[in-house]
Amino acid sequence: TIICATLLSLAAAEYGVEEDHHEHHQPGFSYAKFSGPVSGPAHEVHIADKHGHGHTIDYVAKPDYQFEYGVEDPKSKVSQNRKEHRHEDELHGEYTVQQPDGKLRVVKYTANKHSGFHAEVLIDGKPLHEEELAKLAHEAQEQAARAHEHHHEEPASYGGHEEQTYEGGEASYGGEEGGEEYYH
Repeated sequence: TIICATLLSLAAAEYGVEEDHHEHHQPGFSYAKFSGPVSGPAHEVHIADKHGHGHTIDYVAKPDYQFEYGVEDPKSKVSQNRKEHRHEDELHGEYTVQQPDGKLRVVKYTANKHSGFHAEVLIDGKPLHEEELAKLAHEAQEQAARAHEHHHEEPASYGGHEEQTYEGGEASYGGEEGGEEYYH
């Protein structure tokens, strides 16, 4: 898939499009790949319904899969990829994303039931130290807090006759004479 996308990019660059004085952007592309069914040893459970017919289902399946995808869009400068594979209780994966400052962040992770989740973060191929990881986490928390504060700003008033109250999970809107109260 990547080879095909590369060949298409080269062909587009070599043969181009005639000048028509309109702005043109390189097309973005993405790919996705998945392989493997959920598989594992058969664990059958017999279920009898009210008509006396029995059904058998696979109760516990061991996950066994692999997938990958990527998005490259030069116009919006989006560049991200992810791949992951799992065999029974072992999970391995990695994702890359181009940060707004142009640096490439790579996160490689593993997880299993014995040692839990572990991740290694690399920025432009260099591992981050604890202080740098703490700084990134702090910046992410500040960004989330700003988004949360923005979400709870007072709504704009358009000079209507609405009265907003909050009483035990219901919002009441009313105020015009003869009008009905609406709750939701």
